[in-house]
Amino acid sequence: MSQAEDSATGFFDIQGEGFVPLEAARGPWGQDTIGGQGLTALVARELERGCPFEAAGCRLTIDFVKMTTFDSISARAKLVRSSTRVALVHLELAQSDQVVVRASGLFIRPRDDDRAAGRAWTPAAEFSRPDAVDSDGDTTPPMLSSADHPHDWSADFADHRNNARKRMWTRTMVPAVRGEKATPFIRVATLAEATSFITNWDGDSVPFINVDVTMNLFRMPESDGLGLESNGQHAADGIAIGSANLYDEYGTLGVSSITAVANTQRQVHF
Repeated sequence: MSQAEDSATGFFDIQGEGFVPLEAARGPWGQDTIGGQGLTALVARELERGCPFEAAGCRLTIDFVKMTTFDSISARAKLVRSSTRVALVHLELAQSDQVVVRASGLFIRPRDDDRAAGRAWTPAAEFSRPDAVDSDGDTTPPMLSSADHPHDWSADFADHRNNARKRMWTRTMVPAVRGEKATPFIRVATLAEATSFITNWDGDSVPFINVDVTMNLFRMPESDGLGLESNGQHAADGIAIGSANLYDEYGTLGVSSITAVANTQRQVHF
């Protein structure tokens, strides 16, 4: 789901006022399409660049409006609102003047003089990352866990061909643009797009394709290591929803969710 993060790789190259997809951007649902993670990374890059301050929290919403082709793509961002606490940025990605992705980022500035204690009920965080990954450097592949958490972490998808709760942990992420370093926001947004995989994979295939992704963060990542844990899938009549918790090495970051439609004729097998 992710690759080593260095200057030699990326989802896109900048060309003029647009972006040309690289091999890492090729989608699993079709060789001539751009995958959701590449699109999400580009959306996060452009929205973050449009925010006038360094945000602490965010709600990111992405709608995959139309299937892409493996051609250049343009981005149009607009700052809709900017106040002392909140900035709202709208974004469209387009190919051949056709909008393929619509997105918005609602960014929130931290406030040191107003820190509510927050005594509402909070679920216990039981996520345990794979300890071996933390010292292996930036080229460590993404790890999965399922039935025997926290003792069954491995990079081999074959070890997790079951319908138990799925988890992912990674220290590496492809940057949106080759030659750039992915920011914490881009990294966690790219991981959030994998919510569809982590909730819809039944151990054999992913028979649903997500049409959106939403991410709510109450803080930004503070470590390279990032985790994603399924909260489950609910499905009926060819429609599925799924949600997941997002983590870094210090605990919970927020939640992500997706809506997906059945795609059994083109399902992806792992």
